[in-house]
Amino acid sequence: MATSVQITAGDQRSVVQLVSQGVVWPIVMAVLFLAAILVSFRWTDIGFEPFQIASTLRLMWLPLLYLITFSGIVIVLGLPPLQKLVFIVINTIFVGISEEVMFRGILFSGLRSRFRFWPSIWLSCGIFGLIHVLNAVQTGNWTASTLQAIAAFQTGLILMALRVRTGSLYPVIMLHAVWDCLPLLIATHVANGVNEDQPLPAYAYLAPLFVTPNFLYALYLLRAKGLAKVRHVESRGGLLGRGA
Repeated sequence: MATSVQITAGDQRSVVQLVSQGVVWPIVMAVLFLAAILVSFRWTDIGFEPFQIASTLRLMWLPLLYLITFSGIVIVLGLPPLQKLVFIVINTIFVGISEEVMFRGILFSGLRSRFRFWPSIWLSCGIFGLIHVLNAVQTGNWTASTLQAIAAFQTGLILMALRVRTGSLYPVIMLHAVWDCLPLLIATHVANGVNEDQPLPAYAYLAPLFVTPNFLYALYLLRAKGLAKVRHVESRGGLLGRGA
């Protein structure tokens, strides 16, 4: 979900080329691997639960404002060629599925079996952020990847808050995919004139501030009063069963 921060941090060309020139098969294989694990071990309690659309949309009002803004920019700039559009949509869908099942599904559920609620939250978000530093192995830009990791930690918290408050992975998978997709569509216009070797612009270092409102809103959603509204999750998935 931190793709928007990555592309504003000066790493546009490598990311856009990766997701717009073909299907990123390692991501597809990751989804298939996770599916095989879930079926083999019969893990049915990681968050694939129905959710209420109306209440979920109310909870997602702030992330949706971001998406509306992104959509407006896409409308103004125009869509990329059809082939690029299709590949970006496909790849971001698979990224949303793989990362949410892994981090807000399997990892969080596993942590909840051993730790209390808040340590599980911070550990899962921290690991999610650190994983994004590894993007530097591919791009070679450690500064941009570190900025992305900070943003990923922050956005991981809003995704986790929505996962807990809705009781379902489905809304966060959709949010994650669309959040990645729209900024990448914008980046197809921006990246054409960007040299990968040029230094990061000064504004790139403030990029994590872009998602700070989501981070603060996540803390609000996870306050004690908010969690009191989802105690019913305990009987289904045990998310709150060991206490907060």
